[in-house]
Amino acid sequence: MLKKTITALSLLCILAACQSDDNSSPQPKPRKDIALTRVEQEMTDLGTDFAFRFFNQICKTEVEKPNLFISPLSASLCLSMIANGASGNTLSEMTDVLGFSGYSLEEMNNYNKKLVEALLDLDNTTQLGIANSIWIKKGFGVHDDFVSVNKKMYDAQVQELDFASPKAPDIINSWCAGKTNDCIKEVLTEMPASARMYLLNALYFKGIWKNQFKKSDTKAELFTSVDGSRSTVQMMNMSRERFNYTENECFSIAEFPYGNEAFSMVVLLPAEGKSLEECLPQLTDEHWREWNNTLSGTMLNVKLPRFELKYDKGLIEDMQEMEMKDAFDSRCADFSKMSNEELFVDLLQQYTYVKVDEEGTEAAAVTIAGMVDAAAPGPSAVIPFYVDRPFVFLIKEKSTGTILFMGKVTKL
Repeated sequence: MLKKTITALSLLCILAACQSDDNSSPQPKPRKDIALTRVEQEMTDLGTDFAFRFFNQICKTEVEKPNLFISPLSASLCLSMIANGASGNTLSEMTDVLGFSGYSLEEMNNYNKKLVEALLDLDNTTQLGIANSIWIKKGFGVHDDFVSVNKKMYDAQVQELDFASPKAPDIINSWCAGKTNDCIKEVLTEMPASARMYLLNALYFKGIWKNQFKKSDTKAELFTSVDGSRSTVQMMNMSRERFNYTENECFSIAEFPYGNEAFSMVVLLPAEGKSLEECLPQLTDEHWREWNNTLSGTMLNVKLPRFELKYDKGLIEDMQEMEMKDAFDSRCADFSKMSNEELFVDLLQQYTYVKVDEEGTEAAAVTIAGMVDAAAPGPSAVIPFYVDRPFVFLIKEKSTGTILFMGKVTKL
């Protein structure tokens, strides 16, 4: 009798384990919109405008690397934390560029807090992590109010660190790796003697396509790069599937949702006969809203390359071109709400990673700032959407339109 009982219990344990394995991938919960007030929606629209201005600025100044990938949201959150220590014209320039001109710091902080908390709770099948940290040189005086507001509104981890220790960069790099699932492992190799503080935002995303590509349909096909050369890539294929789609004189645009459709990737393919470079100037916030409103369900035959990108770029010159200048000028910077010492931003760099395959997308970004001391077609049609030449893509949240990542691919 005892043996039978043990056998029965063992079977139950095995069955429970099997059931647990079967449920390892949860079913998507129904999508819900982020409820915004009128003012919050205005701030979201201005944030989208920043995203496109930021992207176009990076496209202008990136002359060495054929592909780029950035996170407007990561940059905005990192700079928003810094703005809480700024005053005078330094603060005005920062909020103007970020799209928060005309709003108080309290309104900006409340908006960012609400947006981040809402983004994290939209899709149970999508992994999204947003983390902030502030690392202060041991013994350096920072105003309590500055620390307090960033802890409260940005959930920032604040820690003193011995910047003179050769292990200090490794500690910050380890934080980045931990917050990005090891996608971004190194943002610092050394710390200059003038360094007083580092502020970081880390953003991690992993989404599973709502309609996954079959690996058996992936095959070697040609991709034509911006210089006209051809390379063989692993091209994912999907036939006769309905996706949101639109086209205009500049782009064919298709939207590929993840999970419960709260998040999606939108791919913008230049119109036949046009280059990506001649179409990019049309990629503005105004046109994006217009094009986004015309997306509708359309049967597509899809070809999308499997690809993986790593990218990094210093952002100081780009922000200066966008009219954020005083923050980076030792003579003009006013961070009097951060510290009694005269500080300015000497480092502003973003590191990103993206991998797109049959299952979905993994993407990550770290933005680091260093403060130093101053001395439509009909639904019955089947349209080919073959991403076999340079293209733009972005990852966004549906209800607010918040753009998490943007990228340009010109060579694979």
